[in-house]
Amino acid sequence: MYLESLPFSSQANYLIHLLLWGGLVFVLQWAIGFKILLPHLRVIALTTLLLGTYLILTDVVAVAFGVWFFDPQQILGFSPLGVPIEEWLFFYLTTTLVVQSLILFLPERYRIQPATGRV
Repeated sequence: MYLESLPFSSQANYLIHLLLWGGLVFVLQWAIGFKILLPHLRVIALTTLLLGTYLILTDVVAVAFGVWFFDPQQILGFSPLGVPIEEWLFFYLTTTLVVQSLILFLPERYRIQPATGRV
């Protein structure tokens, strides 16, 4: 009933929902905080890569041990290391949003200054 009324394949549900809520917040953060975030790009990328990868690896273990699973009707079906690509996107996207939020709310005296590249 609900899935049949959506204008896209139900296998794209997870991806569509991720892009709608996460993509919107990501764009909003950059639209409002471009000047603050840009000098911190390396910090954002490195933190996202490290923490997102850690979370994915814990998910790989959890799925392998049967702690949880993913409904094949809700995902695209491409699952590197047994974890759907949407889940990879989820972990990298949410980690990015958290890191960017922390930087945006960080007091100015602790931020990297755009002109000098120094704290």
